[in-house]
Amino acid sequence: MRTYLKTLFRMFSKHITRFLTIIAIVLISMGISAGLGEVEDKINTALTNYYQEQNIPDFVVKSTSLLGFSSADIDAIEAEYGSAGFAKNMCMDTDVEGQLTRVYVSDYINPQEINKLELVSGRMPTALNEIVVERATNSIKSYKIGDTVHFSISMGISLEKDFTVVGIVVNPLIMHKDKEPSLEDQNKNILQAIYIDETNFAGTLLSGRYNELYFSLEDDKLFDGFSDSYEKKVKEVKEEFSDKYPDFAVLTLYENFGVYSTHYYAHTVGQISLIFIVFFALITMLVVFSTMTRLFDEERGQIACLKTLGYSNSMIISKYVLFVLISTLIGGALSFGIGVLVTKVLYNAFNIQYQMPQFPDGSSYPYYFITFAVILVVTLALTIVAALKMVRVKPVTLLTPKAPKAGKKTFIEKIPFIWKHLSFKYKSTLRNVLLFKSRFFMTVISIMGSAILVLAGLGLWDCALKRENAQSIVTISIVLVIFSALLSALVIYNITNINISERNREIATLMVLGYQNKEVGGYIFREIYIMSFIGALLGLPLGYGFLEFVFNLVDFGSIADVNWWTWIITPLITMVFSSLASLLLYPKLTKTDMNASLKTLE
Repeated sequence: MRTYLKTLFRMFSKHITRFLTIIAIVLISMGISAGLGEVEDKINTALTNYYQEQNIPDFVVKSTSLLGFSSADIDAIEAEYGSAGFAKNMCMDTDVEGQLTRVYVSDYINPQEINKLELVSGRMPTALNEIVVERATNSIKSYKIGDTVHFSISMGISLEKDFTVVGIVVNPLIMHKDKEPSLEDQNKNILQAIYIDETNFAGTLLSGRYNELYFSLEDDKLFDGFSDSYEKKVKEVKEEFSDKYPDFAVLTLYENFGVYSTHYYAHTVGQISLIFIVFFALITMLVVFSTMTRLFDEERGQIACLKTLGYSNSMIISKYVLFVLISTLIGGALSFGIGVLVTKVLYNAFNIQYQMPQFPDGSSYPYYFITFAVILVVTLALTIVAALKMVRVKPVTLLTPKAPKAGKKTFIEKIPFIWKHLSFKYKSTLRNVLLFKSRFFMTVISIMGSAILVLAGLGLWDCALKRENAQSIVTISIVLVIFSALLSALVIYNITNINISERNREIATLMVLGYQNKEVGGYIFREIYIMSFIGALLGLPLGYGFLEFVFNLVDFGSIADVNWWTWIITPLITMVFSSLASLLLYPKLTKTDMNASLKTLE
């Protein structure tokens, strides 16, 4: 056991860079996956809790008559549908001090139990001539507590009053910060909303007149972020109401501009997130599998020694399983904080457009644990499969160095016009790139996946900037580009590091032959540049298809919205990271121990 533990620790110390790289890749992938995946759930949780606290109405019934509802209509509707909460308002869009303003007239001295106004500052009215006003937004005018508002309306007789602002409130039905369409003209937006207690109009034509009624479903738990059961129930009740009261318009939360658009964009973000979660997970598993496969090739001698010492296949495999398990667990554990941060950043992005409740801390994180479990199980399974293939080989075969790959002409050599114009160093580079097909395909596919993610993030950015009310998508695209670029950098760094590690003898041979450090670096890094360029180029048509799939799935944006320079920037970003990886790994290459690397395997 002592010998086994020594070999275990030696493996970890020898491949510490590879170990840390797996941690970093899992950290980045899990962080973005968990962060993206939780956004829709957190928005739905926060809004569901908020709507239930404020007792937001599931239905708003509007009268199209200037006289509003009759007392008999109100009594009948309340008796039929008001058991879970009922409220009545006079609601109109009118000119107040030269601004299109929504005026609500109801009992605000004794606050209603349905669609409760959230008090932001000040207090609710307690006397005549006191009002509260909607909070200031990008489109709604700012009033301060103590301001005087002059109200004037002509309804058969002229009504004029001055009111003092005593409080700032949020109406749960006015969530959008950029616009709230007028009731009379959907092409116009209100610039303010004020709330006046009905006692101010006693003895006038507005007294006892209501044109808007609120009521809710008895089971408020049905809502749950616009669930399927809620949608079905709302549809049934609306049809029933319309049959009984055909002269009135009944509106659900699906017809409320601010409420529904919040959930629409939350759902869009959720769909986009699910696609990218799968893609990030696939790239992560591919890179880890590639890393471990090439690690087994380097560890052939160690595996053979352990087999000859009598260690079972399961004991040998457990070494490498522990390597992946520990690195994945560390990366996954550290990613939780990044995931929460990403979720909060995207959640707060909705605050740009919408009046969002506080982030629901303390709630569960199902996407994090599900994604973590999938990545962990699959990477371990792939590692075990690759290890089984290796441990089934006889020790004598493992101790024998792998025969060099037989040289043969590449397809480029069969094109004389190109081949004869290449210098020797490029000929040797292209032979190495195309001769080792498994290395070539694993590298190209990994870089291609990263390029697709970068392109998708930039494409979403382009589309969102060309559309109204898409700030939340802008934020998600920024996050995607950042994390995709980081993943791309790690993938290229990991691949380059592996190439240097497994070609120590080749590098040492070049040094012995008198190659300068820059020449050796060029010899190795040129191959990475070529494979990175091929991967980036192949990522463009595949990225085109991926973007088309995303746009069609979420019904947002189109390929035509993607700027032409995005198709150029994407491969450039990949090449930049290839260059950075070369700079970071150049010192490792120049410090290659020629004597140790050229020793004959024993």
